[in-house]
Amino acid sequence: MSLPTVGELMDNVIIIAKPKDVISKVISDMRDFKAWIVPVINDNGKLVGVLSYRELLERRVGLKSKVSSVMSPPYSINQDSDFVKAMGKVLTLRARALPVVDSNMNLVGILTREKMLDYLLRNQRLPRVSVSSVMSKPAITIDGNEAVARAKWLMIRHGITRLPVLDSGKLYGIVSMRDIVERLYYASIPRRSRRGDVVGTEDDILAAPVKAIATTPAITIEGNNELSEAVRVMLENGVSGLPVISGDSVVGVISGYDVIKAVLRPYEEVPIEARLVDVDEDTKALIEKVVSNYVAKINRMVNVIDLKINIKKYEKGGEKKRSKYSVHVMLKDNVNTYTVNEVDWDPVNAVRYAFETLLKRIDREINRMRDTKRRGRLRGGSPTGE
Repeated sequence: MSLPTVGELMDNVIIIAKPKDVISKVISDMRDFKAWIVPVINDNGKLVGVLSYRELLERRVGLKSKVSSVMSPPYSINQDSDFVKAMGKVLTLRARALPVVDSNMNLVGILTREKMLDYLLRNQRLPRVSVSSVMSKPAITIDGNEAVARAKWLMIRHGITRLPVLDSGKLYGIVSMRDIVERLYYASIPRRSRRGDVVGTEDDILAAPVKAIATTPAITIEGNNELSEAVRVMLENGVSGLPVISGDSVVGVISGYDVIKAVLRPYEEVPIEARLVDVDEDTKALIEKVVSNYVAKINRMVNVIDLKINIKKYEKGGEKKRSKYSVHVMLKDNVNTYTVNEVDWDPVNAVRYAFETLLKRIDREINRMRDTKRRGRLRGGSPTGE
C-alpha cells in the first residue's frame, strides 16, 4: 500500500486568524473548537504566521492585543508532500499540526498529529513494540500542592504540553498547557469561567495549587501494552498523551510525538551529532528533550542543516571537588555557522544556556538581515522597491 500525500489526509481549516485580529476572539474560538494551533493569513489568503497555545503561554499578552504580537513565523507543509516528509516535519518542529499550503503559499488545509496517528493505526503501520520502549522518561511531574506558576515554568522549560499531577506520590490527574492558558487569559472575565474553574486575578490563578485546575481522573496506559493500544486510547479520548504507570508510580509519558518518532526511527530530519561524556542515562534523556525542544524553535527561524553538541565533564575546586560540565554547540544553516560554549555545574542547564545564547544570536542575525533588506528597498526609491 502506497502512502498518502498530505493533500489526501488534510482536514479543512476550522479557525483562521488575521494579524490584526484580537487575541480574545481567537482564544475563544480555540476553546470552542478544541484547536491547538491557528493559521494566520493575510488578506490574500497567504500564510504569514501560526498561533498556538505554546506562543500564548510563553509570550503572555493582553486579551486586546493583536495576533501579530504573539504569533510565530509561518511553518507549513505543501499539499503534494508525502506522508513521511510530513511526519518528519512534525518531529523537527514538535508541532501539533501543520498548516497545508499550495505552491503559492496559499492556505488550503491543516494536517493534525491526530489525523496522522489515526491513519497509522487504521492501516496497521505502527511498529509492534511496547509502550515502555517508546515513552519519554523520566516522567516530568508536579505535586498537586505546587503552584500553577511552577507548572507553567516546567512546561516552558522542558517544551512539554502536559504534566502528570501527583498527590502523595500517586497520580492524581493531568494539567495541560491549554488549561493554564485559558484560565490566565480569562482571569479578568469571571462570567466566562466554567464550573470548577479557579477564578480571580492572574496572580490568584498562578498562585493556586495545580490540583485545583487539573483534569481528573487521568487516562493512563501501562508500559507493557502494545504501542497500538496507546494510540487507540489517545484517539478515543481525544488526548495528546498518556502517563505510563507501573503500579502506583508514573514511569514515563507517551505522546503522539513519541509515536511518530518510533514510526520514523531511526529517521532524523536534522542530523544531530552528540558526544555526551560521563553523563548518566536519565540525564541523557533530559538533554535529548531539551535539544529537541530548542531545535524545533530554531527550525522555525532558519533551516538547520548540521548540528553538533559536545559535553565534557571536568573537576573543579580544591579538596571538595565538584564536577562542572562544558558544552560546545555548533549549528549550521543555509547562510551562517554559529558556535557557542557554556559551562555549568548541571549538564542539562549548561545545554539549555548554550541554546538560549544560540537562539539570541540567530535572532539578531535575522533582524540584521531584515534591516539590511529594508534599507536596500528604501535606497531603491520606495518602501516597496518599485
